[in-house]
Amino acid sequence: MKKTLYTLALTSMVVSLLCFFACSKSSSSDHSGTNSNNIPAEVMVTASIQGRVLDENGVPVQGAAVSSEAATTTTDINGVFTFSKISMSSRFGYVRVVKQGYFTGSRSIITNGGASNFVSIQLIPRTSKGGFPAATGGTIVVQSGDTAAFPAAGVVNAATNATYTGNVNVFATYLDPTASDLYKYMPGDLRGVGTDGKETALQSFGMLAVEMEGDAGEKLQLAAGKKATLTWAIPASLQATAPATIPLWYYSDTTGRWIEEGSAVRVGNSYVGQVGHFSYWNCDASSGTVNFKVHIKDQHGNPLAYSYIQFQSEDWGTRGGYTDIDGFAQGLIPRGQTLVMQVVTECGNMLGGINVGPALADQDLGTVTVTVDASDLTLTGTVVDCSNNPVDSGYVNILLDGLVHRAAVAKGAFELPVSRCYSSSTSVVLTAVDLAGQQAGAASTITAASGTVDAGQLSACGNPVNQFLTCTVNGVNYSYTDAPDVFTYWVASGGIGATPVMWDNVTATSTDQQRYITLTTHDMNGTGPYESTITISEPNSHLGYSSAIQWNVTSYGPVNGYITGTFSGTIMDTLSQKTFPLTGSVKVKRTE
Repeated sequence: MKKTLYTLALTSMVVSLLCFFACSKSSSSDHSGTNSNNIPAEVMVTASIQGRVLDENGVPVQGAAVSSEAATTTTDINGVFTFSKISMSSRFGYVRVVKQGYFTGSRSIITNGGASNFVSIQLIPRTSKGGFPAATGGTIVVQSGDTAAFPAAGVVNAATNATYTGNVNVFATYLDPTASDLYKYMPGDLRGVGTDGKETALQSFGMLAVEMEGDAGEKLQLAAGKKATLTWAIPASLQATAPATIPLWYYSDTTGRWIEEGSAVRVGNSYVGQVGHFSYWNCDASSGTVNFKVHIKDQHGNPLAYSYIQFQSEDWGTRGGYTDIDGFAQGLIPRGQTLVMQVVTECGNMLGGINVGPALADQDLGTVTVTVDASDLTLTGTVVDCSNNPVDSGYVNILLDGLVHRAAVAKGAFELPVSRCYSSSTSVVLTAVDLAGQQAGAASTITAASGTVDAGQLSACGNPVNQFLTCTVNGVNYSYTDAPDVFTYWVASGGIGATPVMWDNVTATSTDQQRYITLTTHDMNGTGPYESTITISEPNSHLGYSSAIQWNVTSYGPVNGYITGTFSGTIMDTLSQKTFPLTGSVKVKRTE
């Protein structure tokens, strides 16, 4: 079951408020600057960071690749990742998340040496918005009022810089700067590096992300000297204050910084600007900042670790970040603004807050005490399959206080510790899945509050796991089933609906996070042949791609029905350059 995270309902104060957090082991950090041009120098520090990755519905994403500087890891069954004592930039501590089917997610924070930080990142689906022939160029509508116009003969292969002449598929999304939940999914944070090389605060008037792919899934970019024209509709609530000309900023997903490059002009109630390469592009006005620091404790004097703090302003809206493991937070807020600081639980309930400003100089907010009505809960239980045997490869989906959790099942048992936002009793919905038997059970509901609660014996039987992908490469078998955050399907080109039919972009990630497979298929002319790229990764494996896959589509159901088929061909080891035979079959739910 998918469930959207509960979030705090906000008023009309919804324009992007700047608030950048640093996490500190003490409250004595010295920040003498009073605006964005007088801030501490950037240095490399040793710090720790953990976080959680969610999909667009607030469901934990398992198996996402996470990196920070040279450190890499993957998210666990609850979408959680951890980096301990790694090297990070003090000004732009950066976490990058890659998951097939989504735009790259990221978060930038200010941090200090020895800090233990927390971030939450919600991924944005990578949706195709159409395509155009590279030779003629074309205009893509991202959504009403927001477009990207591409020049003729202006596209190259991003890896080789060779001129590209095929069809261009465009993936794009628009980020509304007035959305109250923008902080959950926007890349980095609203800080930029201007053309003067100095860090500044940004007020967004609209963001666009644009990526291009070729017929075979290769990444494309604009050719040197070529420009694309982007158009952003200015949100109605910002039209009265939108300037006639505004700087453009692109996002660097290798450094976590917004970089100023060019400008856009206002045409009616839209901004129009030209760009020479693609990334996220942002229309932003600069703003001065002051520093703040605060220590959050509960009513018993305990530090409130990894708790969300938000600042509100009638002019700037709402934005925030998280305390560190010791309840400290520090960073930047807009200069001269009257603000309200609030502490909010992950479940969305308000714990307390204070008034701040108008902030004309650095703000030491001291210790802020809030009342916490929370509890710690540990759920345990057992799971059996259709033969009443203990399940040894599966999971239990758990819906608690509006948040989705997942507990791994091994040797027939599971255990899930949870820090709840509330102390009152509540209903807990549990659904068991047996991956080996490709079966799921009916939802079971219990009541729990705190302490250790035994959910009893759950059955993972009665509801077939209807999606799968299996293949054999060089004698090695791979098998994947349809855990909702590790098996996806989406349309990537115009081949869907052609005769014979074909699907694009089937992905799967094994539950032990040790291997994954990606298939990208393309119907070149509506009748075949199909070009495919396949990647299989596991420990010590370097299998790469193939462009000679034969497909046999055995059924093509309606939307929300199922597509089934088999495939065969060869796949290459990217290190040895040897090829191996490949065979497989797939059943996947049609989503478009």
